[in-house]
Amino acid sequence: MPTHILAMAAVNNLPCSPQDRVFLGEGLFETIRVDNGRCCYPRQHWQRLQQSALALNIPFEVSLAAWLEHLLAAIKASGVQDGGIKVLLTSGHAPRGLAEQSTVSYLTFNAFSGSSPGAPLSLVTASWLRDAHNPVYRLKSINYLESIIARRQALAAGADDVLFFNLTNHATETTIANLFLINDGQLVTPALTSGILPGIIRSRLIRLCTDAGVPCLETDVDSAAIFNADAVMVTNALQRIRLVKSLDGIPLACTHKLIARLQELLIHDNKA
Repeated sequence: MPTHILAMAAVNNLPCSPQDRVFLGEGLFETIRVDNGRCCYPRQHWQRLQQSALALNIPFEVSLAAWLEHLLAAIKASGVQDGGIKVLLTSGHAPRGLAEQSTVSYLTFNAFSGSSPGAPLSLVTASWLRDAHNPVYRLKSINYLESIIARRQALAAGADDVLFFNLTNHATETTIANLFLINDGQLVTPALTSGILPGIIRSRLIRLCTDAGVPCLETDVDSAAIFNADAVMVTNALQRIRLVKSLDGIPLACTHKLIARLQELLIHDNKA
């Protein structure tokens, strides 16, 4: 692929200056599912972005009413009926230095069409371990370099994605989704202390299962638990539930009567 060298004049005309904090990876995003012209879980996405912005000291002075208004405007402007909206919150200009902070942030809304593939996934174990205490994994950061490297390794190995493990050899998540197991009629998922993103669908599924009387456990999950599970699946905002058919080439069970019930709970979730 060619490399385009930009002269100083062209650099100065970029929408972001080289001093913007976005070039240090300081930014957050949310990907919100659009289903039949309606945003799914807009309040929960707003709350998570608000909490993450507070943790990074990125200004986020956007009311829920304004948030909903801009999401609706993005849908109307694009005509999207089924797809999603990527919301990007980035820091503005600040003096050079890692500890410097901007007093202005930028929020953009980008709607897109398309449905996510639903075929069961093949996963491989990531070639490195994660530190569960790393605060970055709790944030939906724009810095996706680790996930990009991992996903490319998975594709090179003939798999769809990786499954990360932490330093205590407990499963965490894939590059884009939270992990769930079904075991003896109980839903099991890695605890937040394992070093994972607090996913919107993860949170809703736990709440829905609690309300519906479906046992749900947040705990450490090792590879033995995965291989012995009655079914394995992953969740995220766009795909909701997606089954996992193998890990490191070893077949996994991906059919269970509880799966259909979980899917129905999400479809009829009117608390978004």
